[in-house]
Order: sequence, then structure tokens, then C-alpha cells
Amino acid sequence: MREAPAASVDPTLSFDPHDRRFVEDGVPFDVLARIRREQPVYRTPSGAWYLSRHADVEAALVDVDTFRAELGPITGIPAGCATIPEEQHFLSEIPEPRHGRIRRLFNAIFAWHRVRQLEPILEAECNRLVDGLFAACAAGRAPDLHGEYALSIPAFAMAHIMGLGREAVGLFMQWSMDGTMMTRPATPGVAPEGPASHVYFRARIAEQRALPEPTNHVFKVLLGAEIDGRPLSDQELTTQLHFMVQAGVHTTRSFLAHLVNRLVQDPALFARLDADREQIPLYLEESLRHDAPVQRTTRIATRDVEIGGVLIKQGETVEMGIGSANRDEAQHEAPAEFRLDRSDPRGHLAFGAGSHVCPGAMLARLEGATAVRVLLDRAKALERVPGVIYPPLPGSLGHQPVPARLVGR
Repeated sequence: MREAPAASVDPTLSFDPHDRRFVEDGVPFDVLARIRREQPVYRTPSGAWYLSRHADVEAALVDVDTFRAELGPITGIPAGCATIPEEQHFLSEIPEPRHGRIRRLFNAIFAWHRVRQLEPILEAECNRLVDGLFAACAAGRAPDLHGEYALSIPAFAMAHIMGLGREAVGLFMQWSMDGTMMTRPATPGVAPEGPASHVYFRARIAEQRALPEPTNHVFKVLLGAEIDGRPLSDQELTTQLHFMVQAGVHTTRSFLAHLVNRLVQDPALFARLDADREQIPLYLEESLRHDAPVQRTTRIATRDVEIGGVLIKQGETVEMGIGSANRDEAQHEAPAEFRLDRSDPRGHLAFGAGSHVCPGAMLARLEGATAVRVLLDRAKALERVPGVIYPPLPGSLGHQPVPARLVGR
């Protein structure tokens, strides 16, 4: 076992997984390829560890006892979970065995037999949104397939699952775009009553508690649950409802935005999918691999551990390089290529791994498949707008528009 230096030993090899320039300039996958070859357990300029290879990332994601999820810094709390009240911990941050008990509630809510019932409702909503896209084109405006389609779909789906009305759709979209979803009551600068999402969900919880019985499955499951011998507090309920929107709207919109962005930028791919709709599921999986909507996720080492001969000490920050792992040459043939003929199309880590794998993965796939299918049904082409600089692929969680002109059938 050896200890790595405080930063890269090669001054020409520098990578900051939090660099905001990636959103507009794209992720430097050539640099990540060097890291996988030369320093697969890489010390970033900030002092965190970055795991770059598929095998290491997958093993660390599975080992939740050694690597605890840490979303504190991205919610404006650099000191992390240790300083955040437990009732404000998101599902992924809760340690076992409590995590597993609360995770079962999520599993009950997002079970496939329930999710698949959404398909006709999602299809109708996608068609309604495409009507609006065509109306914009008829009025001489190129609609934004990100803000007016990719973002709207998961917001609608989550509002419907929660039994909330159209008002919630607009709020979920707003909170995804204005940063609300990446805050919590402990975030510096947030009002004493918490972010707007918490105020909203506390009101919905109070309404449901006042009824003889909750009117929606989500609230029925959450309000009726007992974890470790007691019901969840209102703050715990609010935190997990917020997290459902954070993961199910904020992150899924990035997945759908990448799907539509690539269809606009690659007319040959659009035509291929149009000719063979059976390839849509393969398109979704290759997008998740090649254009991973979440490029990295943060963990804290709970004990000293060795990976690839490098000692990671208890308390150190470890970045799970999902985007790099998904392009690992040891895992995927010609990983830089976007291909629909891979032998193991789901052999990626876009949804995580192990007991913390995304509970809404099936819902995200259903939304993606429906969004793509409806676009193909309604449009024979998605034309780029001359002079527009399109977001890179992948563009991570950027907010850039994806304008296009739809050519009707």
C-alpha cells in the first residue's frame, strides 16, 4: 500500500471534477483517459480522490459501509453531512440499516407495476407538449426542447405520481432551474422556514394528515410508515419528498435533455431510430453511458481503505467518476464512440450500483422512451437553428437551451 502525493505528480495532468466550464465546454475525456492509464486513483487539485476506472467505481458504489454519500458541499454546506441535522439527510446520505428501511418506501412508490401505468398518461402529455412545440414553429419561433420538453416531462410525471396538480409541475420546473433543489434548511442563506420546496411540501403533508386517509399512494406510504419504531417526522417526510423531486426531476431532465440534444445534432441517428423504433431502448442506454447525466458523485471514506495500491484515509473525500467509468476501455469496446450495437447496453453506472442504485431508474427509462417515441411519431426531422451553439454532449446539469425547428409529418 502506498500514499499518493497531495496532488498529481504530473503537472500536465490536471482535472477538477467540479469545474463548471465542463457545462459549456464539455468534459475533457482525453484527460480522463490519461488518468485511467496513468493515475487511476487520482488526487484532484482540491485534495479529493477521484476514482476513474469502472471496476473501482462500481466496487466503491456497492461498498456503502466504507463510502458514505456526501451531498453537503453541493447543497452549500462544505463541512458536509456531519454538520447537517439527520432529519435533513437525503435518502442516499442515510447510513445502513436505516437507509434500507426508508429505501423500501421508495421501492414501494416507484415499483414497476405502478410506474408502467403512467405510460399512456405520459404519452398524452408528451403529445400535448409537442403540440406546443409545433405552435411555436408556426409562429416563427424555434422552441427550446430542453426547457419546453425535456424539463416538462419529468416534472409532470413526478407531480402526477404525488397526486398534485398542474401548479406543482411549474414549481418543480422552476426549482430545478433556479437552484432550489440543491438546497436544504441548513444551507447558508436559506430562509428559516427552509427552501420553497420545503414550505410547499409541509403544506401538502398537513393537508393529507387532516384527511381520514391520504388520497395519494405516495403520501399513504410515507405517512403510514414506521421506521425504527416511530413514524417519520414532518421534516423527514419533507426532506424525502424534496429528494424525490431533486432526483426524479432535476437529474432526469438532464437525461432527457441529452436525448433530445443528440437527436437534433445527429440527423442520421434520428433517421435510424425513426426507421427502427426497437432501437429506442438501446439509444437510451447508450445515452446514459456515453452522455451520463451525472458525471460524478461524492462519497466520504468511513475508514482507511486501499484502492489500486493507494491508501485513502478515513474522512477523505472520494469522487466516483461515473463519466470516466462509463468510458473505461477495460469495460467497453471503443468507448468514445456512440453505438447502438453494444453487447451489454446496460453495463454502465449512470444509475449507480448496489443498494443505492437509483430507485427511479425504471421511471426515468419510461420517460425517456416515451419522449423519444412521441417526437419520432410527430416529427420527420428536428432541424438545427443556424448560428446557435448547442450544448456539448455530455453537458452535465447545464441549463442551456436546445432550440430546434420541428418538421411535421
